[in-house]
Amino acid sequence: MDGFTREAPGALRVLLEDALKHAFDCDEAGRGATLESLAGAMGKSREEAAAALGELRARGLLVAAGDAHQLSEAGRKYALQVVRNHRIFETWLMRQTSTPAVDWHREAHREEHRLEADEVNAMADRMNNPRYDPHGDPIPTREGLMPKRPLPSLAAWADGVPARIGHIEDEPEALFRLAGALGLAPGTRMDAIAHLADGSVAAKVEGRELVIPAAVAGLIHLIGIDVGDDLPEGLGRLSDLRVGESAVVHGLAPSCVGPERTRLLDLGVVPGTKIRCEFSSPFGSPKSYVIRGAMIGLRESQAKRILILRPAEVSSSQKA
Repeated sequence: MDGFTREAPGALRVLLEDALKHAFDCDEAGRGATLESLAGAMGKSREEAAAALGELRARGLLVAAGDAHQLSEAGRKYALQVVRNHRIFETWLMRQTSTPAVDWHREAHREEHRLEADEVNAMADRMNNPRYDPHGDPIPTREGLMPKRPLPSLAAWADGVPARIGHIEDEPEALFRLAGALGLAPGTRMDAIAHLADGSVAAKVEGRELVIPAAVAGLIHLIGIDVGDDLPEGLGRLSDLRVGESAVVHGLAPSCVGPERTRLLDLGVVPGTKIRCEFSSPFGSPKSYVIRGAMIGLRESQAKRILILRPAEVSSSQKA
């Protein structure tokens, strides 16, 4: 038997599938899953962890390797399906719903144990079979293949070498939430990277100067940028535009996803569109902008995700 039947108790199914995922993570890291590692990862007692390992061995999904355990062929196949369920559902939440990014992992963890393979395949088909989830993690194929893409972390990246974010770990949740608050997401470009004495990292991120805490830098994995792929001078955020000033849209930030991205594109917020900040609410948010002849209200959180070019010759008196 290479999986769990729907007749299995719900709590047992969740426990065993979570244990399988831990064994999968250990396999991917080149080590075996131990009693201690499983208990720690799942927040369970040694007795509960031992019972889970024993049940998985009995089902032929794990094999003992000294003091550790490794996935059998059947166990790896099953674990890959659970991982696929999770990552496809996270991608669905990002693209098809307005669920906050900090809730994607929690929601997907619940649904990964309920979804059937045909349901997941149907969702993937509707999204044109995405290869990576919102965090940049590869999605196992329906054939059970896992693309490999090891990436160096920001903490180990060389100073002065530009890069794009390829992947952000979604746990611990508090640090993932902080990365999101800084506007960091897969696809975000980082320039002028410099490691500071306290372990934090300074960088220029799409027109902003940021200092990224050391704990967050360890969660961020980077991809090198091709020579000549330079950012234009004067790149900034629409949220920086003051009343009466105009700018031209450069694009949407990678952190702008799902229905929010669709709405902005539908409003005509595309590269080359001219925007003028018309007036601001007493509290500074929302602000009203003239976009393609229409007055549009945007919250600061939305305006931060619109990248603009504001050349010196564009004066505040020009009309959009």
